[in-house]
Amino acid sequence: MSAPYALAPLLTHGGAPQMVVGAGAAARAMPRIGSREHGMLLIDARILDRHPQLGSRMRRVFRVDPDTACQDGLLEKLATEIGQDDSERGVDGVSLAPGAGHIVGIGGGSVLDAAKLLRLRLLSASSFRTARQGARSFGVSMLPDTWGRSASRLTLMPSTLGTGSEVSAVACLHDDDQGGRSRRLVVGSLMRADTVVLDTVLTGSLDDGAVREGAAEILLRLIGGFVGSPARRVPDAAAEELVARVSGAAAIGVREGFTASLRETLALASAETHTGWALVGRSPFGAKHWYLANELSSAAGLRKVPVTLGLLPAIWQRIVDGDGRLGDADRLRRLWCIVARVLALPDDPVRGAAEWARAWEIAVPLIAADVARTAARRCSEIWGGRRPALQGLTEADIAAIYAAAPPAAPTVEPSERKRKEVNR
Repeated sequence: MSAPYALAPLLTHGGAPQMVVGAGAAARAMPRIGSREHGMLLIDARILDRHPQLGSRMRRVFRVDPDTACQDGLLEKLATEIGQDDSERGVDGVSLAPGAGHIVGIGGGSVLDAAKLLRLRLLSASSFRTARQGARSFGVSMLPDTWGRSASRLTLMPSTLGTGSEVSAVACLHDDDQGGRSRRLVVGSLMRADTVVLDTVLTGSLDDGAVREGAAEILLRLIGGFVGSPARRVPDAAAEELVARVSGAAAIGVREGFTASLRETLALASAETHTGWALVGRSPFGAKHWYLANELSSAAGLRKVPVTLGLLPAIWQRIVDGDGRLGDADRLRRLWCIVARVLALPDDPVRGAAEWARAWEIAVPLIAADVARTAARRCSEIWGGRRPALQGLTEADIAAIYAAAPPAAPTVEPSERKRKEVNR
């Protein structure tokens, strides 16, 4: 006799990396990493200028300017330099020596992504090329979990808030074949760090506007996963508790300013979205807004969170009207009511979404019609149609969503389009 639960879906928790949390934790950790492993440091040049001691004990220090660095060029340069410097042992033609035994990434999302992908590049150049091609062709490349036993150790220390990249098993591949703007995904346990350091000293240079955008990204990730996935008792309860906690911390910060304590609370919550129960068992493609905003922000050369908040009313209107391809209306109302109550926003999700950006003083940019058309075509080709991310959505559907998202702010001047490290 078959048990009634034999075919019930299971929850599988992937676990979390070792985490070190506290003001000054990065400076205390670096000497141990450098002296023991003779490791390699990839660091945002601005962070290194402010905290030069972070690179003082490392064998190799690579300054990265995330505004101008070409990801492909950076990874090839680093791999070549390592190969020229060491020759003790090789994998796929790239020499790996004790100096490459520990990779440390310090910075925003693109620096952490580069550190993750460098780990794959050093493990196997051919596998990296395969993953890159898969991501560019299909939007997502899945790495086999059997890889990694001989991989370099990876320690990540974020200087921004919101993405949770430091603890996730995902890296964004920046498609330099199209101007270095498009973001595709490489997914697998090899992309998850061994150790994560959350240090409020590193986020101390963020202004309140950057932290507001980071808090918004945390909430969007929680809402998107909740709305785009079926009901699950444990993850639903975890998401409701976490969304209330993040909303509460953000409300205090918006009202009174973001202290180091609030930044630490948000950093831990961001990590929890990837390591706790809130997103466990969700559809990996549940947050439909990410794919829509990703292509539009990439095509326009703008930060993703302001673009997302501009699209949100149009996306949520379709959900409320019953378009199940984008999410479940009842689940949207259920989770949004928690956010709305804490943030004093309208209970109606569509009205609340429109008010959110204004209340947090996040300027929604104006995007030219021709840019939106280009983004709709690319989004349909990479994520729509039969592909699971935006399954069933046509180019016309995506273009209609972009067109239904009227801007709430004047045109963004080209000088303001410079890529920021707040969000990827």
